[in-house]
Amino acid sequence: MLDSPDSADHVYRAVRAHVLSLVRDISEPVRVREEELARKLGVSRTPVREALLRLGQEGLLKMERHRGALLSPLTHEQYVEWLKLRVELEGFASREAAMNASQRDVDALRKIFAPFSDENLDVLIDEYSAANVDFHAALIQLASNKLLEKVWELFGHRDMLKTKTIKRLSRARQSLSEHLALIDAIEKRDAREAERIARSHVEELLNHVSMNNQTNEPKDR
Repeated sequence: MLDSPDSADHVYRAVRAHVLSLVRDISEPVRVREEELARKLGVSRTPVREALLRLGQEGLLKMERHRGALLSPLTHEQYVEWLKLRVELEGFASREAAMNASQRDVDALRKIFAPFSDENLDVLIDEYSAANVDFHAALIQLASNKLLEKVWELFGHRDMLKTKTIKRLSRARQSLSEHLALIDAIEKRDAREAERIARSHVEELLNHVSMNNQTNEPKDR
């Protein structure tokens, strides 16, 4: 049964999508105005307030008494923290996916990257970054673990907010190669190899992000 446009769950998803669209591009904290958002969505303020409170509980924004919702950009430290956890989550998810995935599932994973090749990645880098997010979300689904899905639902947006990372670190070709190798391992039902590739993939990204940040830090004089 579909939610009505003014149902609490429908409004929550709309508010969450709006907040995520804002936080992708901000470089400093901004206020999310309850009244403005309710008007934009064409609903009353009550479900919007409830949605913002829920997002505050999830840690996506901060609710301040008498001041409303404060949305802050994702910090480097928060992203690194998430990547360290992702090493474990995606290693587990890939191992489970190798045991669970049907050929139709494997074909769906390949379809995500079908538009891309080494020759066109430079031109389609933004599209590839979005496909990368979709792929990792699909991988989590194939693990068929509700608790894992809940953790990803709460924190997986941190990857979406960093879709420019691949472009900035020039990792697109390496990333594509690693993804295709992981799909091969899943198709062969090689759970151990799938876990190894997945862990190595995220660890490599973590190392690149950490090294890049150190390089960009101002030097002491």
